[in-house]
Amino acid sequence: MMKKRVWAVLTAAILVIVFCLPALAAALPLSAGDDVLLIASGEHPARLVDNADLLTDSMEQLLLAKLDEVSERQNFDVVVVTASTIDGKSPMAYADDFFDYNGYGKGVDRSGALLLISMEDRDWWISTRGYGITALTDFGIQKIGEDMIRDGLSDGDYYEAFVTFVKDCDSYVTQAKNGTPVDKGTYKEPFPFVKRIGVSAIIGLIVSLVVGSTLKGKMKTVRAAKAAAEYTRPGSFYLRDQSDVFLYNQVTRTAKPQETRSGGGGSSTHTSSSGASHGGGGGKF
Repeated sequence: MMKKRVWAVLTAAILVIVFCLPALAAALPLSAGDDVLLIASGEHPARLVDNADLLTDSMEQLLLAKLDEVSERQNFDVVVVTASTIDGKSPMAYADDFFDYNGYGKGVDRSGALLLISMEDRDWWISTRGYGITALTDFGIQKIGEDMIRDGLSDGDYYEAFVTFVKDCDSYVTQAKNGTPVDKGTYKEPFPFVKRIGVSAIIGLIVSLVVGSTLKGKMKTVRAAKAAAEYTRPGSFYLRDQSDVFLYNQVTRTAKPQETRSGGGGSSTHTSSSGASHGGGGGKF
């Protein structure tokens, strides 16, 4: 009888440990804030967290597929997070903490870039860590912000803006791996802009040719003269007086050589609440 009671107590204790302790652990307060998630060992957190509900279900699936593909191919986490409120934190602190405490980052240096969209005060912030600090310079981050705003961030076309972020991260990481991170002095306007200029020039040339041909066709009575004298009427020109008048002089100046400076800018860094080094930048939309 005693043995049965002992076994019953042991069984009850095991059940408590197995089923109750995880729930109690989840209920304990976390030092980094309520927005921090506990990620089980071996699992990778979702690279899209749309807490502000800015995307439809189909958009979320498409965007998540793009985030996962680029992240795995580049071995560099690309993450998008939206929030209705950031609980009194600065966008920088919120983005850094979300990156650190949710287990983002690839490799031993936890390389990656996280885009935070806060609808509370319409802030955007990109937090970088590891190789992300090298690949996304301060200048590059601002260029990404300009691209996102141009592609619909301010107008509510969030999906297109997020796709632009993913594409830019992919491109910037590739350029950094090739030895030329996007930065002051190395940035070049993307090909589509040059292409638009070329197309406009071609259209202008075609229009000018059409107009010129039309005007030329109307001038049927005009013929080319064989000699310059044929353009003047005999006796119509008479030179009465001659004199030399000084009109101007020409002065040639050579500019003094200026000191040249390299164009780089690099990335500024700071330390997050977890003690990790981060780069980053952001603005309003």
